[in-house]
Amino acid sequence: MVSIKGQMSCSRILILFTVLLMILAGGCTIGRVYIGSEIKHDPKEKIQNGVTTKSQILEIFGPPDLVQRQFDGDVFVYAYLRKNSAKFFIEEPYITNLTIFSYTRIQQKKDSLVVLFDKEGVVKNYGYQRGTSELTTF
Repeated sequence: MVSIKGQMSCSRILILFTVLLMILAGGCTIGRVYIGSEIKHDPKEKIQNGVTTKSQILEIFGPPDLVQRQFDGDVFVYAYLRKNSAKFFIEEPYITNLTIFSYTRIQQKKDSLVVLFDKEGVVKNYGYQRGTSELTTF
């Protein structure tokens, strides 16, 4: 049999715990941002220097994010950015607005394709870097 004194101390502990939880607010956010269009095809398989034309590049990769007009030919720039973020925090929001604990993790990676054309619109050279495959999932 539990005594009245024991029931009161359990009630006080429960009330104190509830008040403490109400005072300390915590939160967690996860975010993902994608900018640009994904480069779906491997340029090594689709582009041949001196052979592939500007119209073929547009068919394969779509419109570029940036076109630079130069004296000796155009430059197409394709970019795809992925950003993953996670944040966890515990704070006291009512009286002091004090942050007790905060943890933030941000990963950002980018795929880039730059295609150089000669004056006739044929690929002179290209550069490709794939970074988004290195992102870890949260």
